[in-house]
Amino acid sequence: MSYDRKIDFVCPHVIREEALFLEDDRRTVTPLRPIAAASSVQIRLDRLIEVPSYGVSTPAVALSRKRGPFNIVAGVSDSMVIEIAGVQYTLTSQAGQGLSAKQVVDSLNRSIPMSLGIKAVLSPKKKVNLQTLATGPRSTLMIRSGGLATVLGFRTQYLWSGKRKVPGWSLVRDPNTLADRPTQLIVFDEPLKGALSFVEADYATIREECRRCGGVGVEQDWRYGVTGDLVEVHDEALLIQEFQKFVFTVQGSNPFHDWYGTSILTLVGQKLSDVGVIQNQIVGELYEGFRSWQSIKKQQEDQVGQRVTDKEFPFRLAQVVMEPSQQDPTVAFISATLYNRSSEEIQIERGIKIPEPVDILGSTAQQGVFRQSLRNSTLVG
Repeated sequence: MSYDRKIDFVCPHVIREEALFLEDDRRTVTPLRPIAAASSVQIRLDRLIEVPSYGVSTPAVALSRKRGPFNIVAGVSDSMVIEIAGVQYTLTSQAGQGLSAKQVVDSLNRSIPMSLGIKAVLSPKKKVNLQTLATGPRSTLMIRSGGLATVLGFRTQYLWSGKRKVPGWSLVRDPNTLADRPTQLIVFDEPLKGALSFVEADYATIREECRRCGGVGVEQDWRYGVTGDLVEVHDEALLIQEFQKFVFTVQGSNPFHDWYGTSILTLVGQKLSDVGVIQNQIVGELYEGFRSWQSIKKQQEDQVGQRVTDKEFPFRLAQVVMEPSQQDPTVAFISATLYNRSSEEIQIERGIKIPEPVDILGSTAQQGVFRQSLRNSTLVG
């Protein structure tokens, strides 16, 4: 059974890992393309730290100075008084000799109510730490007194507080850009500190400015599965993809097989001169392309000796309809009905677009798309 690498995906118009330099104020970042949706924006610092729009904050953590095991005496060293945001509470641990740090952590967490907003955590060095659930400078923690604080190695009458490591950010529209594709500036609430000069951004952009598909809406690239294997097409999906590749390849563009393809894209660019004649030529090209492609599959099966399944074999092209768009004179829609050797009906519909006119406003991005389309007419997804 033959197969091919799957192409022809609907483009998500997502830009990944775009390196953006900070402006002189160390707050403002200008993306290279318009941002289509605020929810699609992801910011990273140092290539590792994900920065949500509300910033990155740390909780208040009371650090212990002693390791286990611990000897805790009931009624003497099994409790301590803590203060969270001005509210005092007494924590109690189980008593016992030679208790491990994990046993003390589990015991404390069982005695702490969720409404208190604190939890005991086990440090990598097997110490018992206390940590607030809230983050940021407003989260505070103080251990007032108690024998348990001495046993575990906590400083008393010392205020621990959370910190704001990275400020939050928001999107601000740049008033100097076009209304239909405005640039959204990424502006941090405070200047970033340190020697960091750029950030990485992921975001979705508009189709006309997408660098992945060039504005046509379809991405012709390989995809990989979760296991790293190439995504493949078989049977009916292979039939459809091979038909589209043959029909929409410009004949002569392959220097090794100049017979491969059709002239359909060239004909679409001429359709405004005589619509009826060009439509008949396009339909004729499709039928001729189908016969050539069918001959290739026969040679693959008879001469090469590869197995061609009935579902992937192009048996008959029943109907071809070509209609110009009523809204856009540069677009034509083609619909084809064909059957495989399993007598299954397969519908293929596609739109073809000729080059856009030059952007008289002087948009660099649009002129780039236009220059690319002059070299080769493109498909509309």
